[in-house]
Amino acid sequence: MNILHINTELGWRGGEVQMMYLMNGLRDRSHENIVSAQPNSVLVRRAISNNFRVCPVVMRGELDFKAIGNICRVITDERIDIVHAHASHAHTIGAIAAKIKKIPFVVTRRVDFKVARNVFSNIKYNYLANKIIAISSAIKNILIEAGVPQDKTKVVYSGIDTEKFDSISDTQYLYEEFNLSKYSPIIGTIAHLTDHKGHKYLLDAVPDVLKIFPNAVFLIIGKGELEEALKKQVKELDITGNVIFAGFRKDVGELLSMMELFVLPSHLEGLCTSLMDAMLMKLPVVATTAGGIPEVVVDKKTGILAPPKSPKALADAIIQLLSNKEKAKEMGESGLKRVKTMFNVSRMVEGTEKAYIEVI
Repeated sequence: MNILHINTELGWRGGEVQMMYLMNGLRDRSHENIVSAQPNSVLVRRAISNNFRVCPVVMRGELDFKAIGNICRVITDERIDIVHAHASHAHTIGAIAAKIKKIPFVVTRRVDFKVARNVFSNIKYNYLANKIIAISSAIKNILIEAGVPQDKTKVVYSGIDTEKFDSISDTQYLYEEFNLSKYSPIIGTIAHLTDHKGHKYLLDAVPDVLKIFPNAVFLIIGKGELEEALKKQVKELDITGNVIFAGFRKDVGELLSMMELFVLPSHLEGLCTSLMDAMLMKLPVVATTAGGIPEVVVDKKTGILAPPKSPKALADAIIQLLSNKEKAKEMGESGLKRVKTMFNVSRMVEGTEKAYIEVI
């Protein structure tokens, strides 16, 4: 099978990581993978370094007719059998091109934002798409509520490389870099600093946690448009000494190995592979019931789930796990087993390949 993967994102986040995992897995199954992405994107550079054929296309918005024409040329030149879009704007561009060239089109939807019921959505999701891969049942239900037929959607959970943290280096450099004590409980979160990730609710929970654990440290890993607003909130709450903004990091395994527990305070969330990474490192998790999170975290077995936008509930859950190390350890062990069984890359690749076969 010759598969054209289209992505309009410039950066490197969870969706792009999943796309690279998928292409590597499909290559192992003897499929050809061709990438059309923005010429100056991180994805193009990484695809080239991984020896994938790349046909860069400038894509400006959903209805970029020049981009659609260029994608049509790629489909012809590369003898493409199926088009797979991995981002919202890529959806429309890729779907129209696939329709023109009369080949199947598949799109992966990773967000649990509501889908409007209007003519444009009906065309985009029903007329133009042969199959929509939802990364969680929560996303599939949102699509069905918007009028997408159930048989047009397929749940394929995101997967992670379950061996990627097998070689963790010594973490002494991190304690020195952040001036941390090994006796302080470290609570961490890894997410883009954007509204739906809910960082502000976690920060509002910090003062309550500090009443019981005054030496606790909250490690905020990630970059994003809300960074300055969140730093301002930390100052206003007078918790500067207990909150560290670590920025974007590549040493995720080492950072996770320092933590006592992991928190994801999102109020919208498709699934979240950062949760899986934390569970892979045997960390108990405090998260919310938003989106697909309950499909990853089993409440009171692999972590504790709290209502979204509730600092009090987050604080209570964090305090509960910090206070009961034995229970927290049991949750971490259960989380590791769950991730290795349900959220591995091989399972994700197999599910996606089945979706291709269904539409071809």
